[in-house]
Amino acid sequence: MLAKPQFPTMPLLFGEASAVPISGLIVTFQSSVAEHSNTIAVLRKIPEIDIGESAGSKLAIVIDSETKRRDQEIWDTVQQLPGVIDLAVAMVAFDEDHQAN
Repeated sequence: MLAKPQFPTMPLLFGEASAVPISGLIVTFQSSVAEHSNTIAVLRKIPEIDIGESAGSKLAIVIDSETKRRDQEIWDTVQQLPGVIDLAVAMVAFDEDHQAN
């Protein structure tokens, strides 16, 4: 008798596909955040980014993207912006109910 193939259950399969990443990050600039207005303007143009509080050379941002791939693209973009010397993770979550709302 042939063994029955094992596949993940449909809810599990779709649950992973529809999980929306939300990342809370701290951007560190080489100098005061106020000195990097052009880079901040670029961040504001990325629709998935919300700009948070800043202090000294650090700026809090939240990325709410539709896919893990897009989330990673944004992280990579932010790391390459002028004046950015570090990108630290404060929080990463996956909102599974986002698509239902």
